Amino acid sequence: MKRRDFIKFTSTGLAVVAVGTMAEWPAFWGAGQAHAATLPGRGVVRLEMAEIQAEMVDLRAVPMWSFRLTTGDRDRDEAHIAANPYDSPYIPRIPGLTLVALAGDRVRLRIANDINRGGDIKRFAIPGVPLTVDGEQVQQVSIERGEDDVEIEFTAPAPGTYVYLDPTNAPVNRMMGLHGVLVVLPHPVGANGSPYDAPTQNVRQLFEDLGRAPHFPGHPWNGERNAVWVTNTIDPDKCEQVAETSGTVSSQQFLSGILPQYFTLNGKSGFFAAQHGQSLFPTLNPGGLRDQRHDVEHLNWAAIEKGIFDTQSNVAIHGNVGQPAVIRCVNAGLMWHSLHIHGNHLYPLSHANYLNGSRMISNNLTMLDAWTLAPGDIKDMLIPFIQPPDIPPAKWPPQQEFFPLLYPMHDHNEISNTAAGGNYPHGLSTHWEISGPMDPHNLVIFVDRADLRVRTGRFELKGRLSSVPQSGLTVDIHAGGADGEILLEGLPVDSQGRWECRGRALKAFSGGGFVTAVYHRPDENGDQSHARVSRTVPLRAR
Repeated sequence: MKRRDFIKFTSTGLAVVAVGTMAEWPAFWGAGQAHAATLPGRGVVRLEMAEIQAEMVDLRAVPMWSFRLTTGDRDRDEAHIAANPYDSPYIPRIPGLTLVALAGDRVRLRIANDINRGGDIKRFAIPGVPLTVDGEQVQQVSIERGEDDVEIEFTAPAPGTYVYLDPTNAPVNRMMGLHGVLVVLPHPVGANGSPYDAPTQNVRQLFEDLGRAPHFPGHPWNGERNAVWVTNTIDPDKCEQVAETSGTVSSQQFLSGILPQYFTLNGKSGFFAAQHGQSLFPTLNPGGLRDQRHDVEHLNWAAIEKGIFDTQSNVAIHGNVGQPAVIRCVNAGLMWHSLHIHGNHLYPLSHANYLNGSRMISNNLTMLDAWTLAPGDIKDMLIPFIQPPDIPPAKWPPQQEFFPLLYPMHDHNEISNTAAGGNYPHGLSTHWEISGPMDPHNLVIFVDRADLRVRTGRFELKGRLSSVPQSGLTVDIHAGGADGEILLEGLPVDSQGRWECRGRALKAFSGGGFVTAVYHRPDENGDQSHARVSRTVPLRAR
């Protein structure tokens, strides 16, 4: 494929690339250098601004722009896409892939500009996050078309949700598709609280209550259990106007008479965002959905031990009662939205806006069944996964309606529930699923200490389980992710849920300098390969 040929893609969603210390070497040679473990050219994530033909829900192809992941070798990318046509990370996506890092990580990106429309210069920025190029600190970086990649480095800011985008000629380039999300997580060692380093008193109390207070039976929040929802509005006529001119369409021209026809969630609309036929069921047969359901592992986990985590199958949210999740909502479009969810109410954790630079962690935690998203808004919301309050306790768990319980999420701004001038319900909607009642084995692993002793060449781990549903539980330690080589097997868990171990550091580095504690849940069929809970941490040098 020629360098500036269009790349076609269909209803794709987000991909997540780990750029945090968990994905490669830890803080061994100094501060936490960020890496992407499974990408060619370790230590840097390459993004290319590319022209694409984005297929809408009604099959209309709309010319747009995308931040696409690349190895730097177009032939290699295309070969990988051909071999993995549905889930290759190199398929271009709108929004761009989600970057995941730990607070304080040094993140390295290489950005190329392959767009021959709307002017020759594009820009890259993460509002509120200083970027370093050639030793100089800047707020945004200019990237000329056809020139060499520009290397950018930045320090991952305080934990929270951020946006990266092209701010040029706002909102034109952003609306053409040049936007994505950066999720910054707290360091997992010693962290068993909220998604933030300095939460307000009420946010801290909320996360302390999860799994402990009577209203929140089940388990604490697992720091990797997240969803990312990015809303967008698309006017295909305006996109074609930008694509057809070699000059710049001004923001005034772009906004004059704009009429969005497509409303997307993570680049998908309607049925495709609900994902009934993708991760839940191997084949779609509306008459027998319950019978065809198969197990889905680690959905909505922004896990970074494998380097790349494709969240295309994670628009819809899944979990048992007692498995709370954080939904990171971003409005990349021009409309106000009022997202509404059935089955549970949500807690507003934080509110930022990348257009005006505001950022705050909430203290008023009134439960909401709908929350607004103004243009530029970023809101973190907690969905607690409690028993739906409209089901009488005497009728729980349900006897006539079997799990999973499916509940819709849609926008109360009604126009966005349609597509192409009235096709309903093919707009901004999805569902969330209660997969089953509370399961005592859906516990959370905490790692309280993870040390690397350089002088002795040993590592030490100490941790605990959030609960001890039965005696005789054990934990295994793997190099790298949960599928990596077992370093230590069958570590006993005491009656308080505590466990600890020591091992050789060189073996730990065979997995990239990070390790994963794995608790295998009991399985009725004796097959424990999929019945596990894990926690991945980098090792700290001492």
